[in-house]
Amino acid sequence: MNSILYLVRKLPGTLANETIDMVLVSGVFGQPTTVVFMDDGVFQLIGDGEKIRRKDTAKKWTALPAYDIDKVLVHLPSLAERNIPDTQLPNFVCLASDSELQDAFREANCVVSD
Repeated sequence: MNSILYLVRKLPGTLANETIDMVLVSGVFGQPTTVVFMDDGVFQLIGDGEKIRRKDTAKKWTALPAYDIDKVLVHLPSLAERNIPDTQLPNFVCLASDSELQDAFREANCVVSD
C-alpha cells in the first residue's frame, strides 16, 4: 500500500480540522501515514489557542496514536524559531532535523500539504 505524508505548516484554523480528518481516515484504512509539523504548523500541537488567537487543535491531534499513526514528526528548527520548548509537545511526537525530514519525504509515495 502506498504511504502518505501529511505536511502541516499553517496556524490552526478551519483547514486544520479538514487536515485532521484526512489523517485519521488514512489511519482507519491502515494506510502507512506520516504527519510532519513545521513552520507555523507546530502551533497546532501546543494547545494554547489564546496565545495565537486561533482555535485550539491540540486535543484533536492527540487521537493519532489511537488510529495507529505513530510516525509524527516535528521540525526542530521550526520550534526553535518560535521559541517553543519541546516540553510543550505531546509525548507521541518525535523531533526531526532537516535531514530526517528529507528522508521522510523521500520515503512517502504521496505528500499532502495544508
